[in-house]
Amino acid sequence: MRYLLRPLPVIGLLALVVIGALRFLHPVDASTHRIGTAITPIKHVVVIMMENHSFDNMFGTFPGANGRSDLPRASNPIITDLNHDDPSTRSNIDNGAMDGFSSHAYVQYTKADIPNYWSYAQQFGLGDNFFSSDATSSTPNHVNMIAAQTGGIDATQGNGCNSSQNTILYSMHANGTPYWSYPCYDINSLPQEMDSAGMSWRYYSSVPIWNAPTLVQHLNNNDKQNIIKDSTQFLKDVKAGNMATVSWVTPTSDYTDHPPLPFQGGENFVTKIANTIMNSSYWQDTSIFVTWDEGGGFYDHVAPPQLDGRGLGLRVPLLVISPFARQGYISHQLGEFSSFTKFIESDFGLNNLGQRDAMPQVSNLMDYFDFNQPPQPPLILNSLPFTGTLMVPLLKQAPGAVSPTQGGTNDTFTYNILYNRTDTPATHNVIIDGVAHAMNNMGKAPRGTLYQYSTKLSQGSHNFSFTFSDGTGMLTIPYNVPFPGPDVNPFYLQHKTITATALPGQTINYSVQYVSPANKPPTKAQVLIDMVPQNLTSSGGTNYTKGVTYTYSTNTLSVGEHTFRFRFDDGSGIVTYNGSTEPSITPVVLSKSSVSPAAGTSSTPFTFSTTYADAANQAPAQAQLFVDNTAYPMSYVSGSNNTGALYQKTMTLPTGKHSFFFVFSDSVSSWADPFAPSVYAGPGVGVNTSAVRSGTLITSSDEEDPGFPVDTNL
Repeated sequence: MRYLLRPLPVIGLLALVVIGALRFLHPVDASTHRIGTAITPIKHVVVIMMENHSFDNMFGTFPGANGRSDLPRASNPIITDLNHDDPSTRSNIDNGAMDGFSSHAYVQYTKADIPNYWSYAQQFGLGDNFFSSDATSSTPNHVNMIAAQTGGIDATQGNGCNSSQNTILYSMHANGTPYWSYPCYDINSLPQEMDSAGMSWRYYSSVPIWNAPTLVQHLNNNDKQNIIKDSTQFLKDVKAGNMATVSWVTPTSDYTDHPPLPFQGGENFVTKIANTIMNSSYWQDTSIFVTWDEGGGFYDHVAPPQLDGRGLGLRVPLLVISPFARQGYISHQLGEFSSFTKFIESDFGLNNLGQRDAMPQVSNLMDYFDFNQPPQPPLILNSLPFTGTLMVPLLKQAPGAVSPTQGGTNDTFTYNILYNRTDTPATHNVIIDGVAHAMNNMGKAPRGTLYQYSTKLSQGSHNFSFTFSDGTGMLTIPYNVPFPGPDVNPFYLQHKTITATALPGQTINYSVQYVSPANKPPTKAQVLIDMVPQNLTSSGGTNYTKGVTYTYSTNTLSVGEHTFRFRFDDGSGIVTYNGSTEPSITPVVLSKSSVSPAAGTSSTPFTFSTTYADAANQAPAQAQLFVDNTAYPMSYVSGSNNTGALYQKTMTLPTGKHSFFFVFSDSVSSWADPFAPSVYAGPGVGVNTSAVRSGTLITSSDEEDPGFPVDTNL
């Protein structure tokens, strides 16, 4: 719901309070000030949100900043993306111990790797106590940027209020209680306040998962003209003299800084925006804020303050670029993405939203500015040389520059690279430990041609790079130092299995096979569940050369998503194997979904069935079948809610192909079967139609495009 302007006496009082608080910064005439007009010389605000880097990863070596400066230099790009969803981020933080990161996370860049970002930090403002709002991935943090809250979403998703109804996402209340819900929220937001104050705004997002306004009901329904689904339009608007009072800008899909994309593309994206503004009349009254939406799984040494059950998340850099920015200033005040909302509210005399922007400990970023100083001149920077000919893939068959990233001497390691020109390169080598090996053309893949080379490796640490001819010369990536890895250990793990989904109290089983070519038994065998070690039990046997299975079972995991990693030692040293986010302990589960018969005619009664189970023994508040995206209520047939209740719907269908899914909710949480972007196929309707095999899935194109090369099955 759009907030209306308050009665004039209240507006006047609030304006006087804000103006009084800011008078020391820039005197104004309180009698003439109007809500929605700038109190300071900053009349235009541009917020650029890039992707996935912690403060130590980018600016840990910056002089005078609170950074850890002794980490190994990061390759540009890195070997693969790092887990950075909610459970992984919380495991990384490990209750403030900051010791749960992947082995690939403990790296950092130097001034030579990010020269333009470094120049902005030297000339203008840099925040070293600025955090992502939530300890999770992209989408929730983007929503925080415009609403000082998330509405509940705690996962990354692309279509918000326009999503299929079986888009049920991991969510979290402000107190940290998890649940699952549809990603469309009836919350207030800063753009709504700006609408009421007559202020102009635009949100530019080429990539759906960063398009925060589409998750807010009011904005998605009423402000579509301000939601620009082409980030390049921002530059056109600036050049045309049509820049809004407040602009949120997210990058185009190839220029995001999101690992494993190299920095040059994203850095050039930001540089082009800054140069365009600096070369326009807008520079004299604009502040540009540049930040990164979360830590991306990279290490940071500062434990995030906990404002509530959701965050803060990991520390990220903040650059403040403005003619009124204090030159070379490093801010140590506590900030997060709600600070952008708070700055705009402070600058334009708006009410706060009653969320994080109302917390006194959260900075409004005004300390970065000196409105009495002579305005700083533009800092026009050159774009960095960058072709993008070679890209690290994130595909099912090629999940990174090398796969696996750790293993044993019996494992086969596959090196992967995408070549995005149409010609065939004369040179197409991977350089492993200084030795060149010709790679094989594996054919077309998303965004290029996939080249691979597979081999076994000796025990120890390795390094590699790729060298290709691109028609104009030779190109080598990484652009700075070789990729580290893979790590080849004296033993390896295989056949890792885990129960993926369960109700509270149900047993979760962890299982892995330990293989030692030297036939050495493990001296340590553990599974780390949310970073808590649990000892694994051998299933018996002493033939470690062929493999011995180790297991652990528990029924005490709380509702929510969890992480696991396996940790083994054969006496030569502990090895922790990268894990994943599993299991999901959910209060609601659907199972045994089907349609019967699998084929028929337009007069055949088709019965759709699913079994609903609820940990709290609650009857469903919503029990719906969706056939061809049309909803139908389902009826209870038999069984109990806590152990499994059968629900059915019988109907006839017109001739043709059909699809279906189920969505159920109790008073707290929802569940779907299957989850978007998949639906079940069937039934086949028509005289000569074949039966559709039960459980056949139809999966649409990736609606959660994360802005970098990725396979939808990862």
